[in-house]
Amino acid sequence: MKTKILFLSTVMLIAGFLTLSSCTDSDPTFGTLTVTVYNPSDGSVIPNEQVYLATSLTNLKQGIYVKNAWTNNFGLVYFGDLPPGFYYYDTEHWEDYGATQLYAGFDFYVHLYVNTPASPKK
Repeated sequence: MKTKILFLSTVMLIAGFLTLSSCTDSDPTFGTLTVTVYNPSDGSVIPNEQVYLATSLTNLKQGIYVKNAWTNNFGLVYFGDLPPGFYYYDTEHWEDYGATQLYAGFDFYVHLYVNTPASPKK
């Protein structure tokens, strides 16, 4: 009887260990960035505005972008799966830009207040 109890407790213990998840999770390698574009004159968001994302200010000014997307009806644009580093963001119709540093495994939310309209393209 003792051997059956010992055997059953051993089987249950091993089965319990097999159902536990591993303690070693893989480290995150990407982060996300959400930019909200605001008009500071009345505090409203700016929908349907193209937002550019670059890895340096030089790249931003030269038009070398990592990603670009349009803001939704709430003035938000989401950039996912970004490797850690510095990112600069700008809009199509405004001269103002911003920058942030991203870390792996974190979701970053930034606000861009635009108040300088872009000069017309020639």
